[in-house]
Amino acid sequence: MKQLGAHISFLVVVALAGLAMMSAGCGTVEETTSEDWTSTPPISTTAQLEYRLDSLSNENRKLQQQLEVVATENTNLSARNSELETRMREAVITPRPAATTPPPAAPRSSAAFSGGYEVALSKYRNRNFQEAIDHFSSLVTGGISEDLLDNCYYWIGESYFGLKRYDEAIQQFQTVTGMAGSDKADDAQYMIGNSYLQAGNREQAREAFQKLLTLYPASQLAGRARSKMSSL
Repeated sequence: MKQLGAHISFLVVVALAGLAMMSAGCGTVEETTSEDWTSTPPISTTAQLEYRLDSLSNENRKLQQQLEVVATENTNLSARNSELETRMREAVITPRPAATTPPPAAPRSSAAFSGGYEVALSKYRNRNFQEAIDHFSSLVTGGISEDLLDNCYYWIGESYFGLKRYDEAIQQFQTVTGMAGSDKADDAQYMIGNSYLQAGNREQAREAFQKLLTLYPASQLAGRARSKMSSL
């Protein structure tokens, strides 16, 4: 009987020990669950979209800035190209000879006018644009022969262009294009387009270059005019 009671007591002790261990295990599970709930919740879909929108806006601003830089560089290149073209024309200036028979009413000899023309050209070559304008203007008012008259107006226009006085340059070039039979007409029409371009009048520049292509399709300047138009 005593042995039976001892056996029962032992079972009770084992059972209580088991309950204690189960209680300890449940406590551990609850702590883990609590730690999971205190973790940082995920970013909402709205927040993600707003972040993406901000990123796209920043990228767009960067692209706009890059476009502005490219546009500025393009303008600078156009100006530089015009200057180089002017210098190229300066390097190949070959004035036509004066008329062999001077007009009877001319107050000065052809030789004198030819010499004055050479002086005026040298002023232009040396970039003394205002002096070149004065010399060419004196030749015009002095009655220079017809075969050099359009040249004088043309180089007056080029000199004004060199001084960046584009409106006055255009007036001189238009005088040349209005002279019948002038062999400087296509050059003058091209420079009208260049003058409008440098003055910032892109639409009028395009019209001027298109007029060159229409009136003088065989001109050596036609290719340059097309190139200019493609950049406008």
